[in-house]
Amino acid sequence: MSDEVVETVEIVLFDIAGTRYGADMTQVRRIGRHDDADSVGAPLGTPLEGRRAIIFASSGHHEVALLIDGVLGVHTVSRGELRRLPLAAGPSPYIIGAWLDRDQAVLLVDLFATNPFRPEASHA
Repeated sequence: MSDEVVETVEIVLFDIAGTRYGADMTQVRRIGRHDDADSVGAPLGTPLEGRRAIIFASSGHHEVALLIDGVLGVHTVSRGELRRLPLAAGPSPYIIGAWLDRDQAVLLVDLFATNPFRPEASHA
């Protein structure tokens, strides 16, 4: 019998215009309405409906919102199942990896990187 510990991460799955994304739940404050916080814009594409939002904190605890079409659930995933994308392969600086959920690819997002209000974004 093995005593090997498997490290896991909780990922919130969400949809924007038919594309499935995932983000580390430790970055998420809550799921809310689109008018609950300042919007970070549409860094991952424009939602078809955009009535829901993933709310997360920017620097100084100011809350910001990523507009989404819907939440698809929260999954506990082994870190070994996650794949980091090489910088050259990433479609945007916000996409940091991928996870295969059965037969569907989920693009993994760094929510903090989508925030144009963060101090380092003003120097980019």
